[in-house]
Amino acid sequence: MKTRTSLTLAASLALLAGGATAETTIVFQDMGAEREGFNEEAIRLFEEANPDIEVEYRWQANEPYKTGIKVMMESNSPPDLYFVWAGSFSNDFVDSGVASDISDSEAAGDLWTQGAATGVVDQFRYQGGLYGVPGQVYTKYMWKNDAFFAEHDLAVPETLDELIGLCSRVREIDPLMTPIAFGASESWTINHYLTILFQRHVPLETALADYQLSAPADALWTDPGYEAALEDYVSLIDAGCFNDGINSVDPNVSRTMFATDLAAMTFCGSWCPPIFNEQGFEGRYSAFDFPAVEGGRGNQDGTLVGTQGFQVAAASENREAAIKLMSWLLSPEMQALQARTAGQLPANASALQDGDLPAESVALLDKVAEAPVSVPPLNTIVETSVSDVILKSGQDLTAGTITPAEFMERVRAQALDAKSRG
Repeated sequence: MKTRTSLTLAASLALLAGGATAETTIVFQDMGAEREGFNEEAIRLFEEANPDIEVEYRWQANEPYKTGIKVMMESNSPPDLYFVWAGSFSNDFVDSGVASDISDSEAAGDLWTQGAATGVVDQFRYQGGLYGVPGQVYTKYMWKNDAFFAEHDLAVPETLDELIGLCSRVREIDPLMTPIAFGASESWTINHYLTILFQRHVPLETALADYQLSAPADALWTDPGYEAALEDYVSLIDAGCFNDGINSVDPNVSRTMFATDLAAMTFCGSWCPPIFNEQGFEGRYSAFDFPAVEGGRGNQDGTLVGTQGFQVAAASENREAAIKLMSWLLSPEMQALQARTAGQLPANASALQDGDLPAESVALLDKVAEAPVSVPPLNTIVETSVSDVILKSGQDLTAGTITPAEFMERVRAQALDAKSRG
């Protein structure tokens, strides 16, 4: 393949240059183990091509990273290059002055710009600058066990009521089969359900004004669709759609439940097909759209789509080297390598070839392209302090310790407080 040849050549030329000693060390902080294999290989190639630069690679698990990176960036030794979700999460680093504007890298036409999709890159534009580069797009869909559905002549539910009815049908067929595998020990998994249910119930224009605190104070987070969405979520729990002990079940366990024929369905992201396939479930499952909500005033055909990537620290003493690594990792060739090794959807697909992604992942790309509306997860688009309340309240709602009305009272109170503080 042309890509592999060019990378090998670059590495070989670097080696022929002699055993140069690295003059610069940069710290690269990523989130999660999903890209560990890719990162290690990409960094190896980068260091061979740039013998004067040494990369100290670190990663931290999803949940601790969300608070951990904030502590790191406030310290006296922040990482030079670090992972972020596009939206309020990445913008917070800009507001606090710790992220570097990399508009100069874009203007210079660095590697990452080649084939980059403008609309995706734009998610990192903020306050007149460019404060990040996209590395992956991610989405979330319902998945079904094809053999179980076929054996029992089950139809894909088109409405939420049909989904709830299907849960009862699955329990009747096999009391030991969980209708929808769900692990919510990490609150973002609940957050994704609420993201799509809010999308179904609340007009997009109204929701965005609430998420960004731009709605008038007397109208902020007052749309009745939010509470209706929360009631629908509770209905799924009450109908026995999920496994027991949701709040104590790790998301990895729920994925394994689905991939080992212990659940008929699951709501899982674009990172899931490689996981399912590794567990021997390849070719035995397929995606379907989250059902429509009858009477909902939002978009019934929309989906959840987010972007994640990297920012360069404003305090980096090796900014040029950090940008060089960032550009290398997010170049078209490395994005294709990431797809092959990690199975993640690349933000830049210009160098992808047949076979680089599992067939199920390619199908997701097609679905995303056809979706009329896409909204990122709440925790990446809602103002941070309000998002924190939503995350905490989601687990309380799941546990049954608060009602949908009490949930929204918390959200409105925090939104009004945040808006008053500007």
